[in-house]
Amino acid sequence: MDKVLKALFLVLGLHLDGVSGQQKERSDQQQVRQSPQSLTVWEGRTTVLNCTYENSLFNYFPWYRQFPGEGPALLTAISSVSNKKEEGRFTVFFSKSDKQLSLHITDSQPGDSATYFCAASCGNSGSSSYNLAFGKGTLLTVNPNIQDPKPAVYQLRDPKSKNNTICLFTDFGSQAKMPQSMTDGVFKSNETVLDMKSMDSKSNGLIVWSKHNSLNCNADFAVNASYPSAEVPCDAKLIEKSFETDMNLNFQNLTVMGLRILLLKVAGFNLLMTLRLWSS
Repeated sequence: MDKVLKALFLVLGLHLDGVSGQQKERSDQQQVRQSPQSLTVWEGRTTVLNCTYENSLFNYFPWYRQFPGEGPALLTAISSVSNKKEEGRFTVFFSKSDKQLSLHITDSQPGDSATYFCAASCGNSGSSSYNLAFGKGTLLTVNPNIQDPKPAVYQLRDPKSKNNTICLFTDFGSQAKMPQSMTDGVFKSNETVLDMKSMDSKSNGLIVWSKHNSLNCNADFAVNASYPSAEVPCDAKLIEKSFETDMNLNFQNLTVMGLRILLLKVAGFNLLMTLRLWSS
């Protein structure tokens, strides 16, 4: 009987702890509110994330950033004695009278896409009363600024291995929907943004490869790529090109090898002459 009572008390205690944790989470979210819940901006624009709080005793306000698959990491923080704090592209503005603060991200980049959390406490990170109340978070998505996208499909084949085929799809719009699943034996990389600094532009890029020569790059990309508006046609063009060797690079390599051989001969000749002088 005693064991049954102990088990019942244990279950009741765990239940109360769970209820207490849920109540605390709801209380934190009522004390700290964020807006908007999600935000999408274009690259280069200024992002503004807003936060308000209820407790007038709060005097320490950190911002946390969480990337997908990772835990939240401290981004910046401000105390109630300041009304502005700037760290690189991140600036926090604080108003004690209005009980609000905001995080401004200038020149937003695709790498800034993450979930941002506003928090508040009655102490600071070095005090014993450090107990943070978190908002629900704001999911930020920064779309790359692709100017005048002109999709192009490149099909690359290796003349030494006729079975290998590589497809490169470039300059497609940010809202293009690429096929999520491929046929057996065909592999696809994740979509990425190619920063072509020499041309002062950026481009979306995607690679698909296969060990079968039956892979049709034009069909896999141009047909499956769909745009939300008919005003943005997918006028992808197919370009077949074999892998070629750079003649200039080969000439430079041969020149370096020749200089190294000449240097070895000179060193060997000097060593031989030195030994003859010593022997005489």
